[in-house]
Amino acid sequence: MEVAADWVTLRAETPEGNPVEVLVDRGVVTQVPFEVFTLQLAIAVPLGETRDGLPAATDEENLRTLEQGMVDLASGEARLVARMTLEGVREWMFYARTTEWATPFVEAGLSVKYAEDPEFSGLLELAGAAP
Repeated sequence: MEVAADWVTLRAETPEGNPVEVLVDRGVVTQVPFEVFTLQLAIAVPLGETRDGLPAATDEENLRTLEQGMVDLASGEARLVARMTLEGVREWMFYARTTEWATPFVEAGLSVKYAEDPEFSGLLELAGAAP
């Protein structure tokens, strides 16, 4: 995906009033679909004990390092398009041509799920741009 990144932050609340933070790459949202990136892949990690479901300040550096590791392993095979944090979980959404690059995260015990989504409907819904 040769599209310049254009990250925007969306904020909302759960029905219980807890914060939801979503970062979406608007550059990708405005250019979808991409023919070879038909798999939506999500990697999630629990954050541990938090007051509001968002990461503690002391966890931010480790989460940035983990995210950079995901982006590095995905290089050429997938693109990070969104990141969602709510209710004690951080989830990264990628669109990919393969899933093999995510094997180290499965082996590390992280939740890794994927599904065919050639129309990018998952991303469009998350970004509030679904038709």
